[in-house]
Amino acid sequence: MFRNWSLQKKIFATYSIIIVLIIVCFVAAFAVYASKMIQNNIYSGTERLLQKITEQFDGLIGDMERINVSLLMDENLNKHLYNPGSIPGLGVQETRKLTNSIFSINGPFSSAYKIVAFNFEHEYALSPQSVDNADTLFKAGIEGIPIFESLANSDGGFKLLPPHNDNWSQLQVPVFSLSRKIMDTAGKEYGYIEVQQRYSDLSRLYDSDPSIDSEFYIFDETGNLFYPQPSIEPLKSPEDAALYRTSVFDGKSGSTTVRNSEGEDRLLTYRQSPLTGHVIVISQSRQEALASVHLLSTLITSAGLLFLIVTLIVLYSSSKRLTLPLRTLGGSLKQVSLSNLALNIENTDKNNEMQLLDRMFKKMFSRLQHSIEQLTEAKEREAKAQLLALQSQINPHFIHNTLATIGAAAKHADQREKVAEMCRQLSSLLHYTTSSADCVRVEDELQYTRNYLNLLKYRYEEHFGFAIDVDRELLDIEIPRITIQPFVENAMKHAFNSVPPPWHIRIFGSCRENKWELSISDDGAGADENRLKAIRERIDAIIANGERSEDAASTETEDEGLGIVNTFARLVLLFGENTWMTIENLPERGLRVSFGGTINSRAEGQHV
Repeated sequence: MFRNWSLQKKIFATYSIIIVLIIVCFVAAFAVYASKMIQNNIYSGTERLLQKITEQFDGLIGDMERINVSLLMDENLNKHLYNPGSIPGLGVQETRKLTNSIFSINGPFSSAYKIVAFNFEHEYALSPQSVDNADTLFKAGIEGIPIFESLANSDGGFKLLPPHNDNWSQLQVPVFSLSRKIMDTAGKEYGYIEVQQRYSDLSRLYDSDPSIDSEFYIFDETGNLFYPQPSIEPLKSPEDAALYRTSVFDGKSGSTTVRNSEGEDRLLTYRQSPLTGHVIVISQSRQEALASVHLLSTLITSAGLLFLIVTLIVLYSSSKRLTLPLRTLGGSLKQVSLSNLALNIENTDKNNEMQLLDRMFKKMFSRLQHSIEQLTEAKEREAKAQLLALQSQINPHFIHNTLATIGAAAKHADQREKVAEMCRQLSSLLHYTTSSADCVRVEDELQYTRNYLNLLKYRYEEHFGFAIDVDRELLDIEIPRITIQPFVENAMKHAFNSVPPPWHIRIFGSCRENKWELSISDDGAGADENRLKAIRERIDAIIANGERSEDAASTETEDEGLGIVNTFARLVLLFGENTWMTIENLPERGLRVSFGGTINSRAEGQHV
């Protein structure tokens, strides 16, 4: 298929494939690189945000730890923490000192939401908000004691308690707290100190992007959900929280993609707090988070496609303009013929190559024209030489027999008129054979043949007869000179050898439907079918290949139908493929040779 394409299509297809491959590879590589860069920037931005959140979380817990330690180290507070019996009898001045100590530790801006020191043995609770009603405060908070079960089993260190309601007040404000046991140097436990922060402070750590579906989680070091707390606020999807928990405890920080319970891909970015061991997680919709990546890939692909289309259009225009001179040359070559050996290309300064080709082709056509003229002249001389060779091949044998007949008749005094007529006919025959005309009218050819037959009649007398029946419309048609006589001579040489006289030859001519036909038949022995087959094959070869007469005769001997084949070759040589010939044995006896052609208009001289 590709081999049958034009040069323009081949150039366009070849370079289109190369350009498409280059552009596709470049666009794909650039899209992948740009997408990776933006994706990494998105991941880096989320990780930086998460690092900031972790630092804020650790700072919040650090402040709570500082307050807790400061409370344990304060001398003014310690004498009351380790001597609980003194709390109910505090005076105004001692109460003020104790309150000032707690407030100074908490800071001027109240870093902690609430500070509570409580003792289970003496059943009291101490808070800067209610120093003078410790018993009442303890009874209000004792209901929340189960939240401190994990603290009771600890070794005396800090314990970050999960979010819960503040049981030390009637407001039930959600808080999370950092607690530690109150122990002396001997290891005796007196109670606990709890530093509380509001639960809402955790939600303020993450300011979500409203354009992206995102969630914020904090898991403690054991994998339990720290924020959001199900006991305080309902979860959007508890199954997702459990699914995320199993995906983030594989390292201190990182990013991963998890498919949630609804089949949506979520981008998880997580980081572990160095202070508490808690894991802070940000969950985002991967499709929304990477929307800019998809948008960039679409823009790059669209730009690459547009660039490819423009490039192909330019390539098509260039290939068309590049091959235009060749198409012009091809169109000019189609108009070249023997009568018009020129390209006829317009002279223009834009096509210097075409001008060079035009000059080269003009020189070539000039040499070709000269060669054709030489070949035509040689062909004409060849045809004439062939005709003379045919005549010299026929005349000596016939003249010898005719002169013998004239000599025999001249011995009789009463045959002087016969001798005179024979001499006249022989003279007319010789004059015709030496004529320089290549083509003659059928009427002239028939007269020449009639003279030839009459001379044969004088020789064979009653043993030989002939008949000529030709339509008048056929008489003006021109055919090659000495066309009919060779067939008559061939019949005399071969048809009557094995058949006793009398012998007959008939010449018939007709015109039908713009076609003419001449046939020469005899009543001789006919021809062998193998011989006829060989002659027909030579005739078909002449029609198919346009062989010259001497080529057709070179492989034939006289016994194999040289006269028939040679005469037909001259017909084809002079008048082309419109000539035809058939040779066949007659059903009763004898052989018939027929040939003919097409009648041209009278304006063309009615040549075959």
